[in-house]
Amino acid sequence: MKKSILFIIINLFVMTSATVFAQDKTFNFGVKATAGMSGFSHNLSGYSDDTRQSWEGGMILRANLPVVPLYLQTELNYTNTGGTFEKGEQAQDLVLNRVEIPVLLGGKLGIGGINARAFGGVVAQQVVIDNFSDLDPSLDPEKFGLGWQIGVGVDIKKFTIDAKYQQSANLVSNNDVSLKSQQFMVSLGYFIW
Repeated sequence: MKKSILFIIINLFVMTSATVFAQDKTFNFGVKATAGMSGFSHNLSGYSDDTRQSWEGGMILRANLPVVPLYLQTELNYTNTGGTFEKGEQAQDLVLNRVEIPVLLGGKLGIGGINARAFGGVVAQQVVIDNFSDLDPSLDPEKFGLGWQIGVGVDIKKFTIDAKYQQSANLVSNNDVSLKSQQFMVSLGYFIW
């Protein structure tokens, strides 16, 4: 009997907490899609580089801090990024597909369902597919790294729009070579709840 009463009390507490969180928008969950331009900063001698289109898609989880206009947001994204390298008459696209987990802290200001935001944070990046050896067989890619991201955005009701810049850590294990990916992105998201 005591276990049944305890079970009922715990269930009431959980349901009440979930209702309160949903009503005061403490947590938001949604999906997003991103398009942008990507390229590389590097010290590879004899190579010139150019940007290419990039994209990503994923999920968003945002925790709105009570009382203060701050939020903590994490995402799970699949990203396609890269750039074009040229040496003489030869051109080679360098492509990276990564799973990325940004952890961002942001501030927001707004009224009536519209919020302006600014944010920044770290991005854990796991390379899934790369073609570094097509550019130079001696390039030994790092599969995991931490990058960073900054940006601004606006929320309109359940929609969220971001403009952001992201840069990776060094992508190769050779200490003499510096090769970092960078992206300018615009994303559109929708909060399901």
